Amino acid sequence: MKVRGDRAGYLEAWLYNHAEAARRSLWRRARAPGQTLILVAVLGFILALPAYLWLLLDNARALSEGVDHEPRIALYLDLDGDEMLSAVAAQIDALPGVAEVAAIGADEALAAYRASLPDPGLLDWLEENPLPAIIEVLPRERSPEALAAMERQLAALLPEATVVSDHEWVRQLAALHAAGLRVLVLVSALLALGITLILAVASAAELRERHEEIAISRISGATDRFLRRPSLYGGLVLGLGGGLFSLILLGLGVVLTRPPVEEAATAFGIPFTFTGPQARIGLMLLGAGLLLGWTGARLGSAAALRD
Repeated sequence: MKVRGDRAGYLEAWLYNHAEAARRSLWRRARAPGQTLILVAVLGFILALPAYLWLLLDNARALSEGVDHEPRIALYLDLDGDEMLSAVAAQIDALPGVAEVAAIGADEALAAYRASLPDPGLLDWLEENPLPAIIEVLPRERSPEALAAMERQLAALLPEATVVSDHEWVRQLAALHAAGLRVLVLVSALLALGITLILAVASAAELRERHEEIAISRISGATDRFLRRPSLYGGLVLGLGGGLFSLILLGLGVVLTRPPVEEAATAFGIPFTFTGPQARIGLMLLGAGLLLGWTGARLGSAAALRD
């Protein structure tokens, strides 16, 4: 019974100390509303900027997927008769990873080319059809790796065919998206480092202003953990405020961006809806704000107490 009572008393004292530290940190933040609002605004801007850029990048990727252009692989063959062309097309259609196969005979290709000319009589001098038969293959997967693998498979199956693929644009889009993500991660890391240092300086300056109070507390036996506790709660308060402010800024950015982007997509005939941030993005912003606020306060208070 005595051990249980000691544990209950220890837990009660622990909760009281933390509640008191949180109360003191809120009181100090309220005493300096200007500084608090500035730090919250700076943290909110720094959190909202990478989130907004990531949202633009993700919507740009979705917009590119909505473009009415599917990567196809064309095989140019010198075949005699439509029966042989149909047999080769059926052989290709049986391959795994093939979504669709379209066979165009040499005569059909010539007729289509003749119809596209201003004067179809320009081709009357031809003694024979110079155009090859064409088989267009639409792969199931649109990734650059899958398209390249399908191209190699078709070249091995029909070595006499000329294989032409238009997957280069897919590779370019994937490369641009990967480069954008890499730049975004780097910029986010630099911004996170910058705001952490700013919060650390602010926390250290606050503790240095209380050097007399800290000196008296140390004489009374206060530990560094006890002395830095209000600063840590203050950092959490700033982090929470910055996270909430970043959500407001991100929502405002989506509201201002959605109409012109959707109008531009409609003008190009692309069905597209600008996607706003999901719930997990909001939780990530709040978590990042709390982490940056706590880290900055932890670094600043540790440096001030060492001095």
